[in-house]
Amino acid sequence: MCGAHAAVRHLIGGILQDDTHVTIVDMEAGLEHLSRATGRHVDTLLVTLEPYYKALETSRRAVVLGQELGILRVVGVANKIRDDADAGAVRQFAETHGIQIAAEIPFDDTVRRSDLAGTPFIDAPGSAAVRAIDGLADWLLRVAQNR
Repeated sequence: MCGAHAAVRHLIGGILQDDTHVTIVDMEAGLEHLSRATGRHVDTLLVTLEPYYKALETSRRAVVLGQELGILRVVGVANKIRDDADAGAVRQFAETHGIQIAAEIPFDDTVRRSDLAGTPFIDAPGSAAVRAIDGLADWLLRVAQNR
């Protein structure tokens, strides 16, 4: 597996040589890719915060590791938010641990149905999750323009 991480580091490093583009890499959940410095060429790390205890703790460790690696911006994205209680729990956790939340993406059954159908949910008209992701994309573009 070490070879795979080295290949990903090399690929990301090569892509990011041209800093006029925004590149988004969706890495697997967990901390291994960060602990192997796969993210060392990254200037913004989005860490998913889901309203479940283990997920929040893993996210906190990812934030700490990203900061230790010197990533300039490490922010959270609240995901699968079903109601005010979920949103409040994630916000409280983020505040307690000094994590900025860049976006809140609601739980949206359109995502599950699209996945089951093998179709991209991003094309779903009227999806609350898609609207939130569009807002996150706008935020990322503004951040990239100011780097």
